[in-house]
Amino acid sequence: MDGARGGVRRPLWSALLLLCLATPALAAEVTGYVESRTEYTRSRVRGLLPTDTLPEVRQLLELNVQPRVEYRPGGFVAADLSLFLQGAWRYRGLDAEGREVGVPPREATAARPFVSLSELYLSHEVVPALHLLAGRKRVLWGSGWAYNPTDLLNPPKDPTDPSSQRVGAYMLRVEVPLESYTFTLLASPAVLSQESGLPRALLVHPEWNARDDELHYLVAARAYALVADADVNLMLFHSNLYRDAFEDKTRLGFSFSRYFFTDYELHVEALVGRGSARNYPTPGCLDSREAAVDCSVRGEPLISRRRLDEGRLRPRVLVGTRYMFTDESLVSAEYLYQADGLKRSEFQDVVNGLSLLRSARELGVDPDRVTAELLGDPEEGLPQRFRFEPIARHYAFLSFQKPKIRDDFTVMATLVANLQDLSGLLAPSVAWATTEWMTLTLSGFLPFSGPSSRAATVPETGAKVSEFGLVPLSYRVLLQARLFY
Repeated sequence: MDGARGGVRRPLWSALLLLCLATPALAAEVTGYVESRTEYTRSRVRGLLPTDTLPEVRQLLELNVQPRVEYRPGGFVAADLSLFLQGAWRYRGLDAEGREVGVPPREATAARPFVSLSELYLSHEVVPALHLLAGRKRVLWGSGWAYNPTDLLNPPKDPTDPSSQRVGAYMLRVEVPLESYTFTLLASPAVLSQESGLPRALLVHPEWNARDDELHYLVAARAYALVADADVNLMLFHSNLYRDAFEDKTRLGFSFSRYFFTDYELHVEALVGRGSARNYPTPGCLDSREAAVDCSVRGEPLISRRRLDEGRLRPRVLVGTRYMFTDESLVSAEYLYQADGLKRSEFQDVVNGLSLLRSARELGVDPDRVTAELLGDPEEGLPQRFRFEPIARHYAFLSFQKPKIRDDFTVMATLVANLQDLSGLLAPSVAWATTEWMTLTLSGFLPFSGPSSRAATVPETGAKVSEFGLVPLSYRVLLQARLFY
């Protein structure tokens, strides 16, 4: 273990271990599961995004342990830790002449074991109206199901299986729970460097790899109230280079949730701030190869955060409803609006830029970096079945779940749709509870393109492309077996 890693990890683990050994425990329990996930993905080799590093066959084994130790007086230590082993095979891509070839992965990370520390925290009740928490925990204050505009703390979740993402953020939290009100204040340092899922640097970059001398953090305050049987949250966030490019940025959040007519739940969640940390194509620079060369010669970036310091308000709002039938079937519908999302003309610029990626290295541009900046950051947290990073302005999420079919089967289906170009993703699944301690799940992911009249045009070929038509897979099938203990 190197000194940088040990300096971050050893004090936390040692303190928790000494606390557990030195304090009489009232109760201790360990739960968890072992899961095997087998995936087959049909790569869309001739799409705009490269598939060189996308394995068509992947085997994932996870050993999860969730210990909880209670101690006197009024506190507990809890953790959620997973060890992963991966195997990946069958890589496909295109060579320089556009011919389909088998391509080995550029990095061997898929074959290495890694650890995911989803949660590790100490919670202490000083008095009934004062709770303290320190460590890593997933905290969600919003009311959205498939997506949370106000979630600035955690890695994004999979809208087709929202509960699968359990990775939280490091924080210190003070909470005052009252009968109908709760007040919360928390501070979270950003994880700036990690290896195998464990942090190497928090808050500031280490001297041996310093990119800047800034503090990377988020401070958040929340006031919760139960008003007329409705859950209402008011949130205030102030951050500096925390999971985005905003510096000294203050944003306001709001959420509302209430049941009407007994069975109908309505929820609203919103985040309001000025400007946007999103990357946008520079107008005119991606219209053609010649235009890209001209911009590069002039030193003008092909993409930039040109709205970062904009004074205009850019709200994100999610509105949704859920209904549960008498047989416990559930239907959920949500609509997401992002004022900083790409317009249709800006998405056309993205398509123009992606169509140039195959020759981008000749321009001194790294295609992988451009793709990540245009479409979202690499995966974080637990290995997700599907990663969703909304880039447009209007989305719809529809979910249906029917449990207790012949007592031990559950059928689910989720639709994620871009309402601008009418493309989307359909994710059906069926789960079979074979016993009380084992569940088998078969899932599918089927992206589809919208009508050509709403799609962008690839300059080189004239082909029509929509947002979910960019996804570098034609379909994906997963078989999961989970054993609980």
